[in-house]
Parts: sequence; structure tokens; C-alpha cells
Amino acid sequence: MKIDPTRSWAAVEERLASTDSPRHRQLLQVLLDHLEAEATKDFDRLVSTLSDDPQYHFWIPDAGFDAGPKGYDAVTAHYTQLYEEGRNTVQYDIERIVVDDYCVVTEGVFHQVYPGRVLVDRGLEVDDPSSPYALTMRLVLFWPYDDDGKLTGEDSYSDGLMFTPERITKLSPEDLPDSYADAGA
Repeated sequence: MKIDPTRSWAAVEERLASTDSPRHRQLLQVLLDHLEAEATKDFDRLVSTLSDDPQYHFWIPDAGFDAGPKGYDAVTAHYTQLYEEGRNTVQYDIERIVVDDYCVVTEGVFHQVYPGRVLVDRGLEVDDPSSPYALTMRLVLFWPYDDDGKLTGEDSYSDGLMFTPERITKLSPEDLPDSYADAGA
């Protein structure tokens, strides 16, 4: 498995190219900016996609139902921790996008790179804490927006428990994008 973060926003770019509604184009562009900024550690661009009071809701069994940061400070702290832990390398193979005037919904298979040491910190046993691993799950994300076209949060739903052995795959250096090594993760 070769992790390719650009696949996370490729479907959004494709949908944007075939969308005529100015409002829908605005929301898709903000989502595209958000996904690219998260992957490239462009914190200023990332937070520019957020409303003043974003609310994140994670509906994932072992992440706690309705877990997730609430409020601007908590959400920005969430992204700071994501970057510090080296968990921002993601490939989200989006299979479906639904857009209305106040929400974008994406569905697909989500692969997130976790350094082994972070998995150990979360209570998992891995054979090499210095190696990277991919966590893979099916994910549906609701991306709600305000009147100004800013994200008011994320509501994520998975197909089950996140941290189970069958979802964790050890990665080799060839499986990682160059940006992973460049970031010193």
C-alpha cells in the first residue's frame, strides 16, 4: 500500500470541476483547502477554513460517542496535536460526495498513518514502535458550513472500532509519500 495524500482531495477537485452552483463550489473549495492544508501542515490555511466556533463530533465506538473537540481553541489544539504526533498523513479514498447549501458529505476508505509510538501511547501492541503504521477504516464525514461558507465542524462515523489489529498495517518506507520523510515524522 502506497499512501498518497493527494487522493484525499482528488475526488473533491473532480466534483468541483463538474459543479455549477456558486454556493456548492464555495463549499467544495473550502473542503479542498481544508484537506490540502491538513496534509501539508499549513496551519494558517487550515484554520482559515473554520468558523469561529467549530464543533467536532466523532461517532466512533472506541473514540467515544460524540467525542471530538468543541470550540475554536479545542479544535486548533486538536490539529496541533495531530501535527505533533505525525498523524496528518492521510489518504481518504472518497467514493461519494453529496453537496447541499450547508453541508458536504464524503464517504470512502480512510487510511491514516500513525507512528508506532503513538499507537503504543494509545494502548496498542505493535512489533516496532519506531515504524509507521496505517489505520484503515470506512468513514463517512459530514462537513457542515455556516452562511459565510466556513466549516462549523466535522461529524465522522466509522464502520466500527478504530484500534483493532485487523485495521493496523505496518508500513515500509516505500509505502510512505516523500512528504512524510520530509516532515521528519
